[in-house]
Amino acid sequence: MNGRRGRRLRDRVVALLLACSLLVLATGCAKQQGQGGQQQPPRKVVVTSYGGAFEEFFRSEVIPGFEKEYNCKVELAVGLAKDWLAKLRAAGVDNPPYDVVMTNEIWASQERAEGFFVPLPPDKVPSLKDVHPLLRNKDDNGVLGLVQPIGIAYRTDRIKNQPTSWKDLWKPEYNGRLGLYTITNSAGMMFVLLVAKVFTGDQYKIDAALEEIKKLKPFKQTDFSGDMEKLLSQGEIDIGILDAPAVARLRRQGLPIAWVAPAEGVFMFEQDFNVTKGSKVKDLAYAWIDYNLRRDLQEKWMKKFFVTPANTKVAVPPELQADIPIHGDKISTILTWDWEWVNREKQSLTEKWNKEFTR
Repeated sequence: MNGRRGRRLRDRVVALLLACSLLVLATGCAKQQGQGGQQQPPRKVVVTSYGGAFEEFFRSEVIPGFEKEYNCKVELAVGLAKDWLAKLRAAGVDNPPYDVVMTNEIWASQERAEGFFVPLPPDKVPSLKDVHPLLRNKDDNGVLGLVQPIGIAYRTDRIKNQPTSWKDLWKPEYNGRLGLYTITNSAGMMFVLLVAKVFTGDQYKIDAALEEIKKLKPFKQTDFSGDMEKLLSQGEIDIGILDAPAVARLRRQGLPIAWVAPAEGVFMFEQDFNVTKGSKVKDLAYAWIDYNLRRDLQEKWMKKFFVTPANTKVAVPPELQADIPIHGDKISTILTWDWEWVNREKQSLTEKWNKEFTR
């Protein structure tokens, strides 16, 4: 009797263990297979990128590691900010063509105001805690992950007296030798705000700024930083407004050029990373932003493009400090702007600029 009961108990335990094993196997397979036992393809996250060097860097240095770590595919939406905004508007907030939008703040501010983005949860983007406070947007609704400080660039073989202030641009010795951006470039818009702030103490006094800029005539204009580099390289201008990484590249190519951080502060080209509200893979979108903010990736961006690291744990090595003059505590010297106000006033400001400087 005891023997039969023992065998029955043993058989029941074996049967229970077998059932549990089958359940575990079934659950594990469910993660890899869909209905009908079909293997599920890796999930896809769509992120924006500029073409050229940025695209090449993403494809060679960022995407392979991210796809391996998160078992996913990354699709780059290569283009320009104005095109991304147009496609977001056409698709609507709930069905965006992108999961992550990386763009300049002037565009990101507009898209944020139209409801396309959601805040970044710190527990989903843990690298946020290492980002310099100036580069974290209000309520973490986006983060500035790549920074190119903008100051004064000048040809050292043509300019005798180094400028030290934005107001130095108005000195007679630079007359007719200066290059500025058109109002269609965000640097052109920021220069108007800067002049208003430097001369009046108020970035909103645009009319006063335009009056001061009229005193700089004649000057050359360009709508692209790459063209500003050409103007300086070809000697068509001797002094202009340019980002520090561009000057570092030109100097390493042998051009006699220097960069100055004016006493009143610098401004910046920035890349603002945002997750779209309608993204269906927000976990991957948050992970993509966190991945690009990590210390090791920020070091790669810094060494490749001479950008200012947003991650404060990244130390700029001595051999790169001349190329990356704004880093660490100096990030606090970067001037910031009321982009929501700028976007509301952009049409009026553009018309005023065109009336004075392009007709």
